[in-house]
Amino acid sequence: MTRLNDEAFVLKTQELGENDLIVSLFTRGHGKVRGVARAARSSRRRFGGTLEPLTHVRAAWMEKPQRDLHRLDSMECVRSYAGMQSDPRVQAACAVLSEVSESFAHEGQADEKAFKLVGAILEALEGGGDPWIMVRYFEYWMLRVHGLLPDLQACAVCSASLDANSRPRVDPDGDVRCRDCARGESVQGRTLGTAELAFLDEVRRKPPSQVDARPRTVGAGSPLESLLRGTLESFVERRFRTYRHLRAAGACGEGEIGT
Repeated sequence: MTRLNDEAFVLKTQELGENDLIVSLFTRGHGKVRGVARAARSSRRRFGGTLEPLTHVRAAWMEKPQRDLHRLDSMECVRSYAGMQSDPRVQAACAVLSEVSESFAHEGQADEKAFKLVGAILEALEGGGDPWIMVRYFEYWMLRVHGLLPDLQACAVCSASLDANSRPRVDPDGDVRCRDCARGESVQGRTLGTAELAFLDEVRRKPPSQVDARPRTVGAGSPLESLLRGTLESFVERRFRTYRHLRAAGACGEGEIGT
């Protein structure tokens, strides 16, 4: 066995037996690490408050060759984000960050850009950033750093040039089409207008704390949700469950569009 340690964000925990927890971590240098925290449920002395979702920790574990679960020895809190999650809207946004991050992280594969992205979004949320804006920002950059961001300059079918004046359509899987191709294929999509494209340009150029948007531009059921969340879910080939909590929490309430 090899002893390793690294910075990490706690993604989730799962009960194991009567006293133990399986802890999923997103580490800076080792990607996703899943370890067993012995007696974590029966005694808080060893792990303290480090098991809360998205706590930034310094973790140490014993890596077992050819095993999916390692032995988690200790976790030291670097920074806790538990306080801000007393707001249900922020808690729901954090749940989205955790679920998406776990879906994209791979064991043994460092993902420095995604790791820094999670930290930047958490800081922005703690500073009062709107949950929907932060989730949309996170989605955009997760797609971009993994080379999955759809081409917004050309129709995915006919390659015609697109801009705000051409009012491209995006379907629920994130595919972008010109109006003619969308109409010809009877695609039930949403229109990417000036406000949506301006928001994406802001996200591309600015840190999360400096991005602003009208609620209806970024909220549930918006064209940006189809584009960004739709592309993420299309890639992992499943629906993320945590978005329903963000919708239910009423984050950016007037941004709720449709169902």
